[in-house]
Amino acid sequence: MPLKTVVKVGNISNLSDARYCAGMGVDMLGFSVVAGSTDYVLPKLFQEIRGWVSGPRFVAQIYGLSVQEQLPEIVQNYAPDYFELDAQTFKKYGAHLSLPCIVAVTKEEFASLRNNNNIAYFLMDEAAVSGAENNSTPILLKVDSANGLQQKLDRYQLTGVALNGSPEIRPGFKDYNELAEILELLDE
Repeated sequence: MPLKTVVKVGNISNLSDARYCAGMGVDMLGFSVVAGSTDYVLPKLFQEIRGWVSGPRFVAQIYGLSVQEQLPEIVQNYAPDYFELDAQTFKKYGAHLSLPCIVAVTKEEFASLRNNNNIAYFLMDEAAVSGAENNSTPILLKVDSANGLQQKLDRYQLTGVALNGSPEIRPGFKDYNELAEILELLDE
């Protein structure tokens, strides 16, 4: 089922979220791949999930990356299509990143990075988006609920939205109410 805008769901930590999102037509699935970070996904679990899911692109969320030497291992173990990281980490390691990037920025950080060709998407909250958007800037708006989402899509020139997965209640049992409400709103 096609969605009316690009959708990335991050912090995926289980097969249930990944399969649900793929079935709903989500474009990108993000996984925390830095050991010790919140929602960290082991390479073995990631490969199992990847084996069950087709369609979406895969995003390695590298928030908390402390040494550049981890990058080749992440690429080898996860084979992502994109890296997702914050602006400070991008400024530090951007020259060493071999994949297109999704960079989380504030309005101020956006001003200094807006012309960087290694950035595929800017990830912003509504405060940063206001005044930053234009026809050529690829912006993903961070969204937590369906409340006011259609108005935000109408108001801002966005490429898409960024949502977050959540833990399973127990293996195979999950509450998708919030995510389902947003994805149903985006269904064409």
